[in-house]
Amino acid sequence: MAEINRTKNIITICVIILVLALIIWPFVYIFISSFKPLKEIMSRASFLPVEPTLKNYQTLLFARTPVRDFPRFLFNSLYVSVFTALFTLIISSISGYGIARNRRLRAGLISKFLLFIYVFPTVVLLVPIYKLFTTMNLYDNLFGLIIIYTALVSPFCTWLLVSFFENIPRELEESAGIDGAGTFTTFTRIVIPLASPGLVTAGAYAFITAWGEYMFALILITSNLKKTGPLGLATFTAEQYIEWGPLLSGSILIMIPVFILFMPVSGYFIKGFTAGAVKE
Repeated sequence: MAEINRTKNIITICVIILVLALIIWPFVYIFISSFKPLKEIMSRASFLPVEPTLKNYQTLLFARTPVRDFPRFLFNSLYVSVFTALFTLIISSISGYGIARNRRLRAGLISKFLLFIYVFPTVVLLVPIYKLFTTMNLYDNLFGLIIIYTALVSPFCTWLLVSFFENIPRELEESAGIDGAGTFTTFTRIVIPLASPGLVTAGAYAFITAWGEYMFALILITSNLKKTGPLGLATFTAEQYIEWGPLLSGSILIMIPVFILFMPVSGYFIKGFTAGAVKE
């Protein structure tokens, strides 16, 4: 029996290593290839660069034109993502707390239909949103993207935060009320700190979603200087020619903020989904 269990453990570990290798391999390949000159990228003669160079990154960051300004594209993505995360946390925390503390809302249609928007593919929203934003003068406007991204991620973040707020003992709020604290003070000074793992999870989800979104940005943004990072990467591709070096380098720069954000809060991220799924 012990030998069988040992064999199963070895097989499980081998499968996990294989899956991780398949997941990590594309990122490793892109990172290493970003330091290769074009002739090495096209030839694929060696996995490691024979003549490593930073020219791809120099071209990406310093060769600016009226059509292509990648640092500006990254700043636009950062602007949109930060405000999307901020607005999402404000809306989701207030609505999630209200649903968690109101039995009728928690058991009613609002709570049940929070995730209803995700039943349909977001592509069906393109034409209505395009017409609506054109009418409201939000077309080709970064604030319009913030509104869309906030609307897309808020239902999920609200659903996630409801479970966190439900797990906070009501006695703490009642004690604060007895001490003279109002509803707003209790919410900001007691409930929000206790729900910080959920807020970190929701904020990270909103930021990452807005940072990598491409479809709505492609439809609603036309000005070159208002393009986001994913749209900026598309400027390095054409029908007959692809600038592989800057394209690979830009892909790495797009991924870096996601890793920088995710790695420090990965524990909270996992804890957030676990706490949101398990009720005590």
